[in-house]
Amino acid sequence: MFTLLTTIVLLFSFTFIYFLSARYTERDFFERLQEKANLVAWKHFEQDEMSKPVYEDILERNNKNLPEAQEIVLNTADSFYSKNELKKIFPAKLINKLMNGEAIQYRIHERQCFGFFYPDNQGNFIVIVSAVDKYGIQKQKFLFEMLLIIFLGSIVFMFLMGQLYAKRVMSPVAQIMKNVRNIRATNLSLRLVEMEGTDELAELTRMFNQMLERLEEAFTMQKNFISNASHELKNPLTAILGEAEIVLGKKRNPEEYISTLNRIVIEAERLDLLTKNLLGLAQANSDLTGMKREKIQFVELLWEIDEYFDNTSYSDRIQLVLPEIDENYKPLVICGVHNLLKIALMNLVDNACKFSGKQLVNIKLIPGKDSVNIEITDKGIGIPDQEINNLFQPFFRASNTVAFKGSGIGLSLADKIVKLHNGTIEFYSIPGKGTRVNVHFPLDQVK
Repeated sequence: MFTLLTTIVLLFSFTFIYFLSARYTERDFFERLQEKANLVAWKHFEQDEMSKPVYEDILERNNKNLPEAQEIVLNTADSFYSKNELKKIFPAKLINKLMNGEAIQYRIHERQCFGFFYPDNQGNFIVIVSAVDKYGIQKQKFLFEMLLIIFLGSIVFMFLMGQLYAKRVMSPVAQIMKNVRNIRATNLSLRLVEMEGTDELAELTRMFNQMLERLEEAFTMQKNFISNASHELKNPLTAILGEAEIVLGKKRNPEEYISTLNRIVIEAERLDLLTKNLLGLAQANSDLTGMKREKIQFVELLWEIDEYFDNTSYSDRIQLVLPEIDENYKPLVICGVHNLLKIALMNLVDNACKFSGKQLVNIKLIPGKDSVNIEITDKGIGIPDQEINNLFQPFFRASNTVAFKGSGIGLSLADKIVKLHNGTIEFYSIPGKGTRVNVHFPLDQVK
């Protein structure tokens, strides 16, 4: 294809050059014929009006300029004879133009002719000069041969260079394909050799390696998730089965049965909460495309969360601060999945209550121009500085939370849900003094 395109371009270019040269050569020779015709007319009719040196100069110039040219001088007084002679040279339409005083130029095969009407005191004459431009023909022939040789040579050269260059271009592609064939789910740590430069292939290898990094990270997270989830699910199941086997081992009094059933209920509730969180985390790992989205009023959402915790052991522990409603108040609304967003904020509030003992937890809604912030502040145990960056890892629990129940899924789930709504979560904490969580959402322009 490269050779074909090059051939078409060269053929067009060389053809244009050849015909441009031919046209210039023809026009140049007609100008020389015109000059010769003028010299012939002066030689025949201007001798008596010129000085001898000037006339001799004209004769000399005439002899040097196209000496092989044929000269014809016709007296139009003999109209019949002159027209018959002209018919041997020119078509009828050109003869009429010539007789009407126009200069004409005409080509008969390789011979070029120039004629013009010349009025003189001796009468009216027609002067015609014709010649073959042997030098011009030879020059065009030489140009044609050179262009043909260059054309054919260029095609061969371009074909060979195209083959060589194509192999060089495809060599890294072949290497990429070879390396890609060796990459499996079991060895996602392999990477393509990145090429230097900024061309498309170098960019392709870099992007492919970035994709492999994301895939490796996703596979690792999936393996860790399955491993941790299996471990977390196994603990309450083991406890439930153990309690049941013990109580069924022999007859026991009602108090022992009640105590055992209470422990089973606690572990079952733990298992139920863990299962719900795992399902929520799995749902949050997708996007919102196939989910039912609706307008969510933040004020109403926070009232729902406050009301929910009023019916739990954290009753009267939450202080909700909402913006004042006046004539300039604009509803704080985004489009999203109500239940998911509620779960995310409830997990954040639940953590604040859990790790702050009996102290108050403040929830403050702060409206912005094009955004909204939800600030959750507690005076609890805080988070160690070196561990704050790991909070959103599934099943991660800070080192100072051993005494508290939990699965380590809540913050990971909240982070994924908030990101699905184009939001962000930021933690600011001082160990032993408390934690502030800022949840930031860009407001949708809902009409």
